[in-house]
Amino acid sequence: MHFMYHYFSRFGELSKANMEFLLSLISEGTLSKGEKLIAAHQKADSIYCVEEGFLHYYTYSEFGDKVTLNVIGPNTCWTDLESFYNQLPTTGECVALTPVKYYKLERSDYMRIKSENHEVSELIHTITEQILSAKVIEANNRSKMTIEERYLHLLQNNPALVQQVPVAIIASLLGTSRETLHRIRRRLAVA
Repeated sequence: MHFMYHYFSRFGELSKANMEFLLSLISEGTLSKGEKLIAAHQKADSIYCVEEGFLHYYTYSEFGDKVTLNVIGPNTCWTDLESFYNQLPTTGECVALTPVKYYKLERSDYMRIKSENHEVSELIHTITEQILSAKVIEANNRSKMTIEERYLHLLQNNPALVQQVPVAIIASLLGTSRETLHRIRRRLAVA
């Protein structure tokens, strides 16, 4: 729980009793490479925080091609927000790309926090706002970048992802084909 204590502390102060209350609701889990965290059409009933490893959240196009929706790495909290909040089946599935160590807060405990503990609820609200704000800024910035610029940004800001995640998944995450990403990588290696 040391990881989660430090994660929560980045977003604000909680009293010792409230930090202990919050941490008591968090459970730890692990996944082996290839193991599913969320299956297709399952409800997302937890918020997950990854300490180690990478998760691949994807769906399929109408042509049957795998489309990467997100790659979730260390120090990241994630859930399928629409499924979590509205209790709808997910549109994709989430699979471990590497061995993964994660923590989760189940939806029932999240709802309990919201109804019973204002201080912890405010911290969760702050975390959610900051994560959503960062996602909006990231999407806005990505929309203005070329594929090569997106790759360079990923390489600078998340080199572990580039080293540990298969090229086809990185290409899908960037919105391009594997072949185009290979050409970009070759061009950058020569430069």
